[in-house]
Amino acid sequence: MFWRNNQNLWPELQIHSATELGNLMRTRREALAIKQGDLASSAGVDQGNLSKIERGTAKATLDTYLRLCSALGIDLLAEPRA
Repeated sequence: MFWRNNQNLWPELQIHSATELGNLMRTRREALAIKQGDLASSAGVDQGNLSKIERGTAKATLDTYLRLCSALGIDLLAEPRA
């Protein structure tokens, strides 16, 4: 899975696990100076659960990941392997 942001300020990255995606979301949130509680609220996620997702200690549904990524301006792309 690859990601890119809407402003193309960050390079595309290949994500191999939910933990890597959580780390990416935390890095992006901090770069945007968004408080964890504010992101949780805007994405409809419990703040405690968001904390665990970012640390990789909890998994979430695809819908939750998509809502969080959308709130952070991250596009997730699924591409078939060559």
